[in-house]
Amino acid sequence: MTSPLPNSQTQIVKRLYILAAFLAIGFSLIWFLPKSGEMRLSRLARHLPMKVGSMVGYRGEISEEELKILAKDTEFERLQYVNSLNPTQPPIEASVVFSGKDLNNSIHRPERCLRAQGWNFIKQRKITVRNALPDGSDIPFREIVCEKPVKLKNGKTIKVTRVQYYTFFGHTAITEDHYGRTLQDMKDRLFKGYDQQWAYATFSMPVNSKDLVEAGLVRPGSVYSLEDSEKMLKKFIKQLLPVVVDRKGG
Repeated sequence: MTSPLPNSQTQIVKRLYILAAFLAIGFSLIWFLPKSGEMRLSRLARHLPMKVGSMVGYRGEISEEELKILAKDTEFERLQYVNSLNPTQPPIEASVVFSGKDLNNSIHRPERCLRAQGWNFIKQRKITVRNALPDGSDIPFREIVCEKPVKLKNGKTIKVTRVQYYTFFGHTAITEDHYGRTLQDMKDRLFKGYDQQWAYATFSMPVNSKDLVEAGLVRPGSVYSLEDSEKMLKKFIKQLLPVVVDRKGG
């Protein structure tokens, strides 16, 4: 005869059954969502400017690997910005991916790609860039600081570090949360009858360490700390977004 479970274990089993029931109900609701309606375009402009303050942009290439994993109607925009007044400043890369009708395969969490490229994460957090939108509103970003080893010709290995900010611009909503974006899509389709086009925007730059200068990978006098790079990214974002983000939101 089987012995009865202790009270604490019985409570755990009950909670697991309740959780499974809620999950089953939640997933079943997907079948009741309306079919995809009209696509409302993202608040973010389709093209980035070639000049932002003292930063001058140069078109970047989209790799074949990126093209293969995303839906056919996905659109890209990528520029490398260099400081025309300060040649020692590391370049800032601005990259935007505009989703097509197949939202699930148009954009995805950048963490997956970074890890696949060999980057190790040393810091992740939500940040807010103050007064970055045309109406003076703040904007949320996800910050990722990552590093990976690079082997030099002399056999020595050094670590290179990069800092990246990303967020998602919808037709009305702006969020740095991938799952929050998915929930917003469900709400819009269910209650408003349309899909938002999302623009996944990333802004990144290298952190120029003393090791990079000594290895001859960057010019002398161009050492910048992580804090320096974070300040430069925020300054660039505050100059760029008022120009390329529609004031309309909700």
